[in-house]
Amino acid sequence: MLSLPLKADNARFSLVTCSPGDEAYSLFGHTALRYVDEDNGVEKVYNYGYFNFNAPNFIWRFILGETDYMVGSVTYRAFLYEYVQRGSSVVEQVLNLTPEQVARLYALLSENCRPENKVYRYNYFYNNCTTKARDKFIESLGEGYSIEYAADTIGALPTFRETLYSKTASHPWYSFGIDLLMGSDVDKDATREELQFIPDNLMRDLENAFIVDAQGNRVPVVKETNVLVKENKPAVAERSNFTPFNVSLILLVFTFIVMLCEVRGKRFFWGYDILLMLLQGLPGCLLLFMGLCSQHPAVDANFSMILLNPLALIIVPLMV
Repeated sequence: MLSLPLKADNARFSLVTCSPGDEAYSLFGHTALRYVDEDNGVEKVYNYGYFNFNAPNFIWRFILGETDYMVGSVTYRAFLYEYVQRGSSVVEQVLNLTPEQVARLYALLSENCRPENKVYRYNYFYNNCTTKARDKFIESLGEGYSIEYAADTIGALPTFRETLYSKTASHPWYSFGIDLLMGSDVDKDATREELQFIPDNLMRDLENAFIVDAQGNRVPVVKETNVLVKENKPAVAERSNFTPFNVSLILLVFTFIVMLCEVRGKRFFWGYDILLMLLQGLPGCLLLFMGLCSQHPAVDANFSMILLNPLALIIVPLMV
């Protein structure tokens, strides 16, 4: 049985969206659900972004796509503190739910937080902290209800790769990692719902969306929007010249110089050629492993293997 709040008449739920940070795990922002029941003095946040880094074989399981995340509830102040320290903005969208829908969402989240239910298999595109919060909200609407989005919310829909680029533009090595590991599936057209794995996209979509019942009656999804914390990040440091493009350019120029020295001096710098083969073959082994063994989406059908091919390693013994 689902547990209901003591009194839901004046309670409310809000979708809370936190702006991105500068660390790799925070580049895309975060989403949570805030519950406020002033009559009973309850104010907490349900968060699907918890994980246990000390779990056995965490790194190995993450590489294989077997990462388990957890949902939990914390006090509103405790949740807010982290983002105040980081300097991220926190925006609240009060959801336009009936008392019955608020009670249902509270019951769904309470049941989800039980020890036997709180762990879920994380997927960065289709089952992350943002999509989980969205799905629970939609489930709480009840049978016969649906969400209607405004047609011009984000205009032409970008691909997954373009969406990822928009969040990693100031971190070229993260963009390089995405290009290296992600296959051609991230270049396919994505639906609006699929792109809501990014917190900002979900927030923008819901701002202009409507809840539609079985009779066709429409009410806005968002009752009001409040800025709980204003962004207060330190000044961005000057961008470093140590970028993938510059490193590759230096490697190209140096390789061209070595080639000229080999031709003019009639010498064979086999050690440098082995280095080049390793730089080509070892990443190819990683791509092959990810494509065959990992459960992560979009890491197969990776055409980078045409250039970064494990077969290059076969030549290394011949070089020696």
